Amino acid sequence: IDYMEDDGFTRLDLAFDFEDDLSDYYAMTDKAVKKTIFYGRNGKPETKYFGVRDSDRFIRIYNKKQERKDNADIEVISEHLWRIEIELKRDMVDYWNDCFNDLHILKPDWTTPEKVKEQAMIYLLLNEEGTWGKLERHAKYKYKQLIKEISPIDLTELMKSTLKANEKQLQKQIDFWQREFRFWK
Repeated sequence: IDYMEDDGFTRLDLAFDFEDDLSDYYAMTDKAVKKTIFYGRNGKPETKYFGVRDSDRFIRIYNKKQERKDNADIEVISEHLWRIEIELKRDMVDYWNDCFNDLHILKPDWTTPEKVKEQAMIYLLLNEEGTWGKLERHAKYKYKQLIKEISPIDLTELMKSTLKANEKQLQKQIDFWQREFRFWK
C-alpha cells in the first residue's frame, strides 16, 4: 500500500429522494444509453435503469417506498417516495459535480404541441422506447428538444442546484475520507 501512487475513490454514489410519483417522469440523456424498465403489479414503472452496471455512470430511479415495503417490511408514511441514484465509477468519480449535465428527468406534456402529428410522435416515443432507434439522427435531436420544451418540470435542474448548494460540504467529506485512507496506509 505504501507504494500506491494514485489513491482515491473508485466509486461514489449520489442519491436524491423525492416525495412525488416519478413513474410518469421520462428520463433521457443527450447520449445513447441502454434503458431497462421494470413494472410493478399495477402496470406502472417501478424501477428504471440507465446505462449498464459496468459503465462509469449507472443511474437508477425507483419507488423507494415500495422497495422498503418489499425488502424491510417497513411502511413509509409519505404518499410517494422515489429515489434517483447515480452510481459513479473510475474516472467519472472525479467529475461527480458534473455527473448529470447530459441527463434530463422530465414530466412531458405530450398534448402541448399544436400539431397532432407531433403529439402522436411524442406519445409514441415516450411510450415505445424502441421507436427512438428507428429515427434518423436529426429527427432524434428534434424530438428530444421538443420533449424538453414541453416539460414544465425537469428534476435534473433541482438535483443540480441541490448538489451545488451542498458541493463544499460534500467535497469536505470526500477530502476527509481520502486523508483517513492515507493515514491508515
